[in-house]
Amino acid sequence: MAERKAMPSFRNKIASEDNIRSSLQSKLVQNGHFTLQTNAFQNKRKVELFIECTDLVQLDTFSRTDPMCVLYAKRLGQWMEYGRTESIPNMSHPKFVETFIIEANSTVYPRLRFSVFDLANFTSKDLRKHDFVGSIEIELDTLLESSCGTLIRTLRVPGDVKSRGYIHIYVDDVRDDKTNVRLHFGATNLEKKGLLGKCDSFFEVNRLLPRSNHHHPVYRSEVVTRTACPKWAPLDISLQKLCNENIDGQLVLTCWHFSNTGNHTLVGEAKLPLNLLLKRAVKQVDIVNPKKQIKNKRYSNSGILRILHCYVDKQFSLIDYVRGNCVIRMVCAIDFTISNGPPLTQDSLHTMDEEKNEYSQTLKSIGKVLSSFEKDKKIAAYGFGAQACSTGALPYMFALDSETGKPELENVEAVVDAYWKRLEDVKLGGPTHLAPIIQGIAAYAEKEVSQCSQHYTIGLVIVDGIVNDVDHLIDVLVDVERSPLSIVVVGVGPADFRLMNELFSRNRRQLRSKGGKTTSRINTDFLSLRRHAANPGVNDSMARDVFANISQQIVTFFKSKGIVPNLPTKMNVMEPFDDCNNLSDASSRPSSPRVRKISSHIAARCPTCGSVIDRDPFNMLSL
Repeated sequence: MAERKAMPSFRNKIASEDNIRSSLQSKLVQNGHFTLQTNAFQNKRKVELFIECTDLVQLDTFSRTDPMCVLYAKRLGQWMEYGRTESIPNMSHPKFVETFIIEANSTVYPRLRFSVFDLANFTSKDLRKHDFVGSIEIELDTLLESSCGTLIRTLRVPGDVKSRGYIHIYVDDVRDDKTNVRLHFGATNLEKKGLLGKCDSFFEVNRLLPRSNHHHPVYRSEVVTRTACPKWAPLDISLQKLCNENIDGQLVLTCWHFSNTGNHTLVGEAKLPLNLLLKRAVKQVDIVNPKKQIKNKRYSNSGILRILHCYVDKQFSLIDYVRGNCVIRMVCAIDFTISNGPPLTQDSLHTMDEEKNEYSQTLKSIGKVLSSFEKDKKIAAYGFGAQACSTGALPYMFALDSETGKPELENVEAVVDAYWKRLEDVKLGGPTHLAPIIQGIAAYAEKEVSQCSQHYTIGLVIVDGIVNDVDHLIDVLVDVERSPLSIVVVGVGPADFRLMNELFSRNRRQLRSKGGKTTSRINTDFLSLRRHAANPGVNDSMARDVFANISQQIVTFFKSKGIVPNLPTKMNVMEPFDDCNNLSDASSRPSSPRVRKISSHIAARCPTCGSVIDRDPFNMLSL
């Protein structure tokens, strides 16, 4: 029976980029020198660096080198770690699958250092516990101007002229693409290693680097043991990583017999026309060993590569839908219950002091961001929970505009003005019931969505945290989760928001109604304004983090319905957030064990605009 095992010679158990980045951020922020800023959406030229080493020195007497390459960038006069490749035990001529994607700007990264280490073990993240093989330092401009996109340098220990091996750096421009590919390969009748040899096999996917005419591995599978007919695990990879959008070329898969010593034996290679593969027009192809083919005219193949599955997943963003005339509607509701305190008192949450009023702050920050994709910028604004106003009693959910009595307002500024005017003549009431508010907002999302009729509603509810209808609220949340609707709840004041977190948090558990129905998706988000506002300057980034999550909810909803963006119309779509650099990448998908730490097989993308989120820890730090 075939056994599957993770290939020990290609494990990457070194520190993840998140650990590196978080430690750098904490140190720099504590020193007060930097403010955090994510440059995820700037259209900059980037290059991908592919690393290969040859003739590495053997530092251990009884074992071969277990190499790993570390890239450092010189920033502000100091060397800072940029990223690491995977480690490949028992290999003196490694070709690393993990690559470095770096901005091609010599003013940002004037000088780079590539250091190779021989790992003493596969668990320690501390480079001081590993043996230093050698390094090179090079100007970024020299790398970019290298002939044929290739640079070969001798690895040395500083102060020693003795060679410790060679490093080959291949450069290729990055072309951003929003397409992911899921591939599943198997093989039949693989040639065994000798008459009595085992058949423990793995494969590599190799990409052609056009400038250097060099094939470099971009994916390496696990080892499937004791079978000549293996089925390897499916792989998910971005089209950029797979071929850099060159779908007219060939994909070269090399199949190997695995050896614990690192001396893997080539079974053969299979060449697949990439465009036919993506069209599912090819089901199998011969695995051919070039040397055997030359020696023996009767040689046919060393096995058959089978394409078990090929799925092309085009990744859309919220901007794609908006450009296709998807209508985004925003509805907001403000809590006017008596638990907020009388507006004329100093400690009231509805204080007339504009700088201290958290409702006004929320509308200006989160409200402004959530309304960014409204075509006409109009917002339906409501209040709830008030007892009466100067003209008489009010319904539980009432229009915020006291002059017209209509909910429609021109923009966020008009909502803020209406809020201040309403405060002057309203009498606070109660109790706090959120169920009818959610139902009122959901009424805007009742129209059925289709490919031709795309619309989505975003509800913003600002509340002081005390809810008196939890059971009814859960029933309503379960009922509306299938609608084209997302609800953002912002808690103001010092209340205990643990219950609100359980009901509305993006990480909440599945909700169950009294009738036994459960939620199948999360279309809510919650944040406590006062807790976040304790960090100065965080309001903008907090608002954009919320919208990143809501953007993901919108795209996921349409995808679940099989609805793709329509062709762009001539409408003038505002590109979202000129200052969108504060957007958090919290919504990024977690990476799989085989995904790169610095530049993953499927890169993290902004759910709003679809841009690849820059994982560079230094691009997040600006003076």
